[in-house]
Amino acid sequence: MSKFQDIAIKAAQEAGKILMAHYGQLTEIRWKEVEHGAVSIVTDADIKSEAKIISILKAEFPEFGIYGEESGGQNMEADYVWYVDPLDGTNNFSRNIPFFGISIGLVYQGQPIVGILYFPTINLLLSAEEGQGCWANSKKVQVSKRSLAESLYYAGGKFRNQTQMNLNLAQSCGLIKIIDASSYELAQISMGDAEIYHLTNVPHDVAAGVCLIREAGGIVTEENGAPWDINSKTILATNGVIHQEVVEILKTNTK
Repeated sequence: MSKFQDIAIKAAQEAGKILMAHYGQLTEIRWKEVEHGAVSIVTDADIKSEAKIISILKAEFPEFGIYGEESGGQNMEADYVWYVDPLDGTNNFSRNIPFFGISIGLVYQGQPIVGILYFPTINLLLSAEEGQGCWANSKKVQVSKRSLAESLYYAGGKFRNQTQMNLNLAQSCGLIKIIDASSYELAQISMGDAEIYHLTNVPHDVAAGVCLIREAGGIVTEENGAPWDINSKTILATNGVIHQEVVEILKTNTK
């Protein structure tokens, strides 16, 4: 394990302790505007978790950039930039639904090279580094080989005032679920338990998961099949087997 992974795992686990100390104990939930009148919630747990992660990462890699969901970007012109979601699935967390996690991805010149996802309620830790495979609780994992008709499609919940689901894709796949936690959905694809993730690209939500899925044998592009990078507008992640088939469905653009 590289120092990148080692420190990011430490940061995720320390943040996990903070989240679990607040889980089921929330006394205050605040709303923040995302853009164009759309709103999202934020809690003290988000803020404290992000502060812990950033403090650990900056102590070890002071020259790297860091983008945190709550605090924004620092030194974003650097070649190496950490993308941090300190509490992915805040809506779930606030309603005592156990599907939420911590996402830490290291991006080099626009592409994720390290990904760490940690889900403290279920004690699940996933890690990946470019060229080294994908691991879940120290066990190597791979994407599935399911066909489209057998595939589980993770559609999006209400995001920026719109429900994110492609109806043509929904009609073509085997199952549809909305968990509203990108980190968990991407983890499921990397472990072979789901096959399709298609949403607006939110860099701090997906940077870690992209690395995981690629290292597990899956494919990540924009929705039209174009190469994906951290600044892409859309993201499509699949098990690879069905990727081009899904791209063709999405090109119909019926939602």
